[in-house]
Amino acid sequence: MKKMICVLTVICMLLVSLTAAACAQTVKPTVPETLRNLVAGKTLIGRLTGMYTDDAGNAAFTCEISEQETFKAEEIEALQAGDTLVVGGESFLIKEIKQDEFGYEAKGEDYTLFLSKNEDGQYVAVTDTENRFYRTLFTVEVPASSALRFLDWSDPEAEAPTELTLKDLVECYADLISLEDNTEFTFDENAQLIQFTYRYSPWN
Repeated sequence: MKKMICVLTVICMLLVSLTAAACAQTVKPTVPETLRNLVAGKTLIGRLTGMYTDDAGNAAFTCEISEQETFKAEEIEALQAGDTLVVGGESFLIKEIKQDEFGYEAKGEDYTLFLSKNEDGQYVAVTDTENRFYRTLFTVEVPASSALRFLDWSDPEAEAPTELTLKDLVECYADLISLEDNTEFTFDENAQLIQFTYRYSPWN
């Protein structure tokens, strides 16, 4: 009788353990409301800086959101040789500057900057090797949609992008975190990452 009771007790314990395992849930971190409002439903640029996954295949990404450095129109239009422009955190001494149909061409010691207006009427700078300058706005960790797509446009001669799934992304994550600030992140209305697009840039 005692043996039977012991056996029944063990069986009950196993059933409780199995039930608990079957009901196990995955808890994801929430996106702070302030950051959710900044990314929800938008496409932004930046770079991937982190990722984690769980045994159930759920994933979350850490995205560093950036924007291209801009300059006030009146300040750029008043520049002269001998003035200094701070770009990318470094001082650029202008040796010569001239205006053309696209904006201004400023020659320095080591390279040339092309300054042109963006849609907001401010100037952005691009080097003669097509390098652009970005500043980090904020970093946000967001859950990935199960339908997340990664479009790789890094081949300038490709007619269509290489498309990867969430599973593919997990496998090649080490390569993705080295991407520069020319990655586009698209978020749905719930601030879930639904797509990111890596575009070709000549300086990578």
